[in-house]
Amino acid sequence: MSSTLPKLAAAVAAAALASACLLLPDAGDKPGWRSGPDLAAGGDAAADTVAVPATGTGLFKTVRLRSGGALTLENDYGDVEIAGWERETVEVAVTAAARAPEVEIRETEAGVLVRTRTYEGAGAPPETSFKVRVPAFVDLAGIRISEGDLAVSGVRGRLEASVDKGDLSVTDFSGSVNVSVGTGRADVEVLRPRDADTVTILSRKGDIVLRLERGTGAIVEADASRGVRSDFDLGVRLPLPAVKGWIGQGGPNIILRASDGRIDILSVGDGTGTARPAKGQ
Repeated sequence: MSSTLPKLAAAVAAAALASACLLLPDAGDKPGWRSGPDLAAGGDAAADTVAVPATGTGLFKTVRLRSGGALTLENDYGDVEIAGWERETVEVAVTAAARAPEVEIRETEAGVLVRTRTYEGAGAPPETSFKVRVPAFVDLAGIRISEGDLAVSGVRGRLEASVDKGDLSVTDFSGSVNVSVGTGRADVEVLRPRDADTVTILSRKGDIVLRLERGTGAIVEADASRGVRSDFDLGVRLPLPAVKGWIGQGGPNIILRASDGRIDILSVGDGTGTARPAKGQ
C-alpha cells in the first residue's frame, strides 16, 4: 500500500484552450442574437447556428458541438446550470435580471466558449443566469463563476470549475473532477470512476460532500478543520481531521480539502446514481 500512496500528491493538469475563435456579437437593439461573419478557418459554424429571439431580457442560442469537445463558461454574477443530453449541440438560455445580457459565444479549436462581458460600471454587476445543455460526452474545461451557484448533471468527461462565492452541485457525473469553491458548499457525485481518473475538490470556507457508488475503489487523502466522515471503510476510526487510506482495493486518486468545513464521503444509496442527503444536513 505504501508504494502507491505517493500517487495522492499528483496534480491534475488543466487543459489549455485555444484562442482562435469565431465571435458572435452580443444582442443589440433587436431581440435575439445577431450572427457575425464566419471567421473560423475552413468552418461554417455561423451557417449552422440557429438564432431564436426571446422576450424581455432573455436570449436563446444553439451552436453545434460534437461529443468529446469542450465547453468553457465564465460568468461574473448569476447561477449556471449545465446538463447533458444526447444531441451534438450546445443550447444556451440566458436570463438577465435588469437588462439585456451582454454575452459572447466563441468557437475555439477545442469547442465553445460562453461568457458574460466584464462589468465596468458602478455598483454590483447585473445578474445573468445560464441554463446550458451540452452533449453528454463533453469536457467542461474552465467553468468559472465569481458569485452564483453552479449545478452540473448528466455529463461524462472532465470537469474543471471554480466558484468564488456560491454552492457547487454535481450529480450523475462520470470522469475526472478538479473543482474549487471559495465560500460555499461542494456536493459532488462521481459514478463509475476509472483508475485513470482523478478527483480533487477544494473548499476554502464550506463543507464538501463526495458521493460514490457502493463497491467503488479509490485512494483517498482528505483533511478538514471540522473532521472527515465516511460511509466507506478507510482503515481508521472516524471522524478525524485528516485521513489517508484506501477504499476497497484502491483505484483513482481522490484529494479533498476543506480549510473551514467538514468532509463527508457518502455511498450512493441505491446504486443507480440517485444521491441521498448528507448526514447532518
